[in-house]
Amino acid sequence: MEKSNSRHTPNHIRMKNVLYLSALALLLGVMIIIAARTNMAQLAQIDNNNQELIDYIEKQEAESAELEQKIVNIRQNIENIHKESAESESMLNILNDSLAKINLVAGYTPVSGPGIVVTLDDNSAGAELAKKNNPVTYNAENFIVHDKDLLYLVKALTNAEAISINGIRIIDSSSIRCVGTVIMVNSTRIAPPYEISFIGNGDALMEQLQASGRYIALVYKEIPINAVKADNIVIPAYTGTYSTNYMQVYRENRTTETE
Repeated sequence: MEKSNSRHTPNHIRMKNVLYLSALALLLGVMIIIAARTNMAQLAQIDNNNQELIDYIEKQEAESAELEQKIVNIRQNIENIHKESAESESMLNILNDSLAKINLVAGYTPVSGPGIVVTLDDNSAGAELAKKNNPVTYNAENFIVHDKDLLYLVKALTNAEAISINGIRIIDSSSIRCVGTVIMVNSTRIAPPYEISFIGNGDALMEQLQASGRYIALVYKEIPINAVKADNIVIPAYTGTYSTNYMQVYRENRTTETE
């Protein structure tokens, strides 16, 4: 019996070792398979994460490009607005300059410049003397300044660029007339002495004045009249009104052909 047990012991140990090694190999194989699957899953997860990251980056890049284009468009719009504003401002300046020139010529703007000042007055001393010496032939009309005297003097000085009488601006449509014994200029009553201011070339104006028939007649009648050149004459703006009862803006009749 003892001999029989000694024979079976090595086989039993050998079998146990085979089973142990088989189990160890099986366990190792399972571990390798599990590790391989885990690695594959991790790799798949990494690839999936990388794709999500790529998609996110591409989306951000697209949004950034869109924003950059919007910025470019906004800047272009701002430049266009500045350009249009500059053009509008330039056009407005041109219109304002044109309006200023029109107002200047029309007399709606105060002006200053060189020229001459003509002062004339009624001949009160001559009237008193004539009345005393020749009461029968005395005529007061011969010793006073009339509306036509002022009007003819104004019309004679064609070189004048601006004119005023006693501080009242004279323009082409101004009226100088007599109402009773009073002279009216632009519906404003004036009284002697009369001061007529002319802006222009002083020498040319003085020459025209002294050559005019009305000036010569006034001197002959001994109406006190004096003319001096001045370097800085100030003439106010016209404050009267224009009469537009009949005239209107002319518009040419145009027929539109329709196809």
